[in-house]
Amino acid sequence: MSVGLYRVVDVEPMITEDDDFETGILTCYLENGDSLVLYNIPPEIARAIGKLRSDDLILDVSNDRDTIYDLLIMLAPRLGEIRNSLNSVVIDYFNFKTMTYRASVYLEIDDIKVKKGMIPSHAIFLALLFNKPVYITDEVLKISRELNENSSEDDEDDFASIA
Repeated sequence: MSVGLYRVVDVEPMITEDDDFETGILTCYLENGDSLVLYNIPPEIARAIGKLRSDDLILDVSNDRDTIYDLLIMLAPRLGEIRNSLNSVVIDYFNFKTMTYRASVYLEIDDIKVKKGMIPSHAIFLALLFNKPVYITDEVLKISRELNENSSEDDEDDFASIA
């Protein structure tokens, strides 16, 4: 049985914040018109993906506290070994206990194929950094839809109880 895969054609990062807390959101737009939203991602990842998407190639030297992601973006042209080893990223699992997704990163190192589980936002960053494809499985997309439907119903119930 083959797994249905949908290619991610665009990724939109956002950061939400209030006085005490900041978190990132990634919306992955799929080739079939659907989308998958990843919540509670590290804000640094959202910012790094935003930099990757930007046409602005000017480096911000005013920031004296860059992240590892900033350094990787700057060094990407020199990281050929990683680029050549990375084949693709597939968001392929949802853990109902922790309410988190998992991405599988497919690598080929010295003719050995390796599949590594990663945090999806980190895996997406790597794929975007090296212009590699990102996919989402049909099963994960189905789970995402169900979670969104349940969340919408809960929101409606909360609103009805307030009104």
